[in-house]
Amino acid sequence: MQDSGASVAHEQFEQSAEAAFRLNAAGELQQVTAGFANLLQQAATALVGCRLEELLLAAAPETVPQQLGRASAGAVVSFEAVVRSVSPPEQYNFTLLPLFGGQGLAGVAKRLVPVSAADALLLERERQLSIIFDNIADVTFVLRVEAGGWFRFVFVNKAFEQTTGLPAAQVMGRLASEIIPEPALSDVLEYYRTALRTRQPVAWQETSDYPSGRKTGEVRVTPVLEADGTCCQLVGIVHDLTPQKEAETRLQVSNERFHYALKATTDAIYDWNIAADTLYWGEGFEELFGHKLKENPTPFDIWANYVEPTEHDRVVAGLRYTAFETTSLFWQQEYRFSRADGSWAVVFDRGYILRDKEGRAIRMIGAMQDITARKEAEDQQRLLADKLGRQNADLQQFTYIVSHNLRAPLANALGYADLLSRVKKTSPVFDESLRNLRTSLQLLDGVLTDINGILSIRDQQGSYRPELVALAEVCRQAVHSLARQLQECGGELRCIIPEELRVPGSRAYFHSIFHNLVSNAIKYRSDTRALQIVIEAIGSSGGPVRIVVEDNGSGFDQEKAGGDIFQLYRRFHPDKPGRGIGLFLVKSHVESMHGRISVQSQLGVGTQFTLLF
Repeated sequence: MQDSGASVAHEQFEQSAEAAFRLNAAGELQQVTAGFANLLQQAATALVGCRLEELLLAAAPETVPQQLGRASAGAVVSFEAVVRSVSPPEQYNFTLLPLFGGQGLAGVAKRLVPVSAADALLLERERQLSIIFDNIADVTFVLRVEAGGWFRFVFVNKAFEQTTGLPAAQVMGRLASEIIPEPALSDVLEYYRTALRTRQPVAWQETSDYPSGRKTGEVRVTPVLEADGTCCQLVGIVHDLTPQKEAETRLQVSNERFHYALKATTDAIYDWNIAADTLYWGEGFEELFGHKLKENPTPFDIWANYVEPTEHDRVVAGLRYTAFETTSLFWQQEYRFSRADGSWAVVFDRGYILRDKEGRAIRMIGAMQDITARKEAEDQQRLLADKLGRQNADLQQFTYIVSHNLRAPLANALGYADLLSRVKKTSPVFDESLRNLRTSLQLLDGVLTDINGILSIRDQQGSYRPELVALAEVCRQAVHSLARQLQECGGELRCIIPEELRVPGSRAYFHSIFHNLVSNAIKYRSDTRALQIVIEAIGSSGGPVRIVVEDNGSGFDQEKAGGDIFQLYRRFHPDKPGRGIGLFLVKSHVESMHGRISVQSQLGVGTQFTLLF
């Protein structure tokens, strides 16, 4: 893109009365001055695109295409030619100068006038060159080669003044060694001497400090040869690279900051090129998830395939929907992502979508953060809160035990003990009081045994090491100890548990669960029909397992029981012996193994317990 200074120079060029022009590499006119259009007696717009060789007839020995070829190769060329369109034909002197970077040629035309002095011709040629040079955006200068290896400035263009901050009057007539600062001067003089020796253009990159600041430029000097082959002048063109170098420096600093930022963060930074459908990954991706990138960027599908399959629609399809079907600038999701070792990481992924003027998504910059440890801590905190809730409920239960179940037999025992101290041992009252004291102490011992069992279960929760329990085998062992009672009541039990089914948990807990549920079924059987008990387990090892224990016993009124079915000392059959602790123990065992238990019961129909692991 041209800067404002270049635009002004082009406008001034087109309005110039001098007959000047610019050619592309094919020899076609790209821009002409008003003076050149007048010379050819044609409109400037009609000349653009015409080939110079079609407009001129060169004097012998070289044709116009040959002159163009020499100039394109880097030489400053001067030749005489006749303009075909001018009548009567007149002869003109044409001077061609190669532009910097192979951007074509610049030229100037001058009607020939009789001259006799060589110095006058040289001055005229210099004046013609100055017209070209002053309309070139690049820095341009002319050095006169003097005896003793000295180089003196005889011309600098306006771009030279603007770039270096040195006025032309301060430069013209002075030696190069007086203008060009060290340490660049020594190298520059050597390049000048090389151009003199080889008679060929020489190019190099130079950095020097001038009043306008430090400047970096691509320098090219071309020797101007006389008819006898001697070099009288050097024409120099400098393409100012300072803005480009400054931009490169800023970009390098920015890239370094970005590089170090990537190293400092633990996130996996990525850049989604939506048009190419590729993801460019920062270093964090390999470090976080262990996947080695064989290429970078990678196809979008590689990331998508690592997303947990059940979350694919929500995450991958959701991202594409946000990018292509909405105008949102942000997208974020939390999902499970596969690591290289096969484990799953929980990640929080957030991206910023860049859109064009029409709102189409073109890129997305995002970061994947591994929050697995945080999620595990949250789960532990939730489990702790649940445990505290259960312990609080247990505390309330213990309060009930102490205030009712423990206090009553203790008070009775104390009363009978006091009575025994005041009556004769031979009296009937003594014997009755002793029996009542023994009964109260037995009740007290039962309550204390219950409390000890409950506390023991709570102490073991979370501390046992899960093992793969063969449910069918444990169920048979638990039922075996109740076989006599089952036989005496005429009951029947069917165990439908696959032999190969294994469930992580505690063998002792499962034994206690089966024993309590089956003994309850026997105890609370119906008097009107034979007892039928069915134990069934459905599921697979390593997956969810459901255990159902169902009987056709007397059942209970579940609506009347409310939510206290598994509470301590909660009894539904007062006519049957029992302490009301069995279901409480079953629920404690199930929850200790991170399972859930529910019950469905109906009076006169039976009861069904469902355990989910």
